[in-house]
Amino acid sequence: MSIIGTIGHLAREYRQRREIARTERMIGAMPAELRKDIGWPDSFTAQIGRPVSHDWSRH
Repeated sequence: MSIIGTIGHLAREYRQRREIARTERMIGAMPAELRKDIGWPDSFTAQIGRPVSHDWSRH
């Protein structure tokens, strides 16, 4: 892989991590009832293949 390809790959990964973090913050700011209705965080973390990292029910 060329240096340009490597940099592009790293940039895509970085952008994806930022989008995931932004989504988590936005949904985490919703009322608990809405988060429960959409299955947060269980359905989202299962989708991205990551264990649940926060207990949003306490916030």
